[in-house]
Amino acid sequence: MANQINMEVNTFQDEDRLIDSIVDTLISELEQSVHTNGTANILLSGGSTPGPIYRALDKICAFPKHLKIGLVDERFVASNSEFSNERLIKSCFTKLPSELYDICGMVYDIKDEGNNIELLKTNYQDFINRTDIVILGMGLDGHTASIFPNDPQSNEVLSSNEKSVFSTKAPNYPNKRITCSLDMITSASSIYLIISGNEKLNILENNELSLPIHDVLKKRNDINIYFLAK
Repeated sequence: MANQINMEVNTFQDEDRLIDSIVDTLISELEQSVHTNGTANILLSGGSTPGPIYRALDKICAFPKHLKIGLVDERFVASNSEFSNERLIKSCFTKLPSELYDICGMVYDIKDEGNNIELLKTNYQDFINRTDIVILGMGLDGHTASIFPNDPQSNEVLSSNEKSVFSTKAPNYPNKRITCSLDMITSASSIYLIISGNEKLNILENNELSLPIHDVLKKRNDINIYFLAK
């Protein structure tokens, strides 16, 4: 990369300690947003790593009815698919009856990808206007959200200055993806990146690489990085 990225990594050897630390911080920020705005808007990533964090957040949070939860990205699959991030996230928030949670998926028209994006732009307007917290993950290829290296549609997402949602293509099945834009992600009040394993940390800290995760870090130098050493 042309410019070195400076980052501070919060390293944990124990998963429970990481979960306790990040959930305490999230609750404090969310509580402040609810106090200020009446609601807290949070965008979550899928994956096995953040799942326990979401379950702990649900268990501890005293104001779940004031959370508006959306997705950072999604596979273009039905919400009951085993590949669905919406399905995963809903399975983590179970303290209350499901109808009392405000969880906004990203798939509204499974038959028409283009129309789905247009519907999603409308349904995600609250997140476009204000997102308090974004939680990101990262793949071994350096992708984050559903913004992938060597994907022309992802390159358009990276070059766009629009706070919006886009279709992209993943190198693996399910190939059709949906993602919040780089500008939408980096406009959040706070961003948390959660990774595990030295291989991912080495990729993240490699200043010779220029991958989507590095584009995020270049736009925001205050990302909260939580690393579980394995």
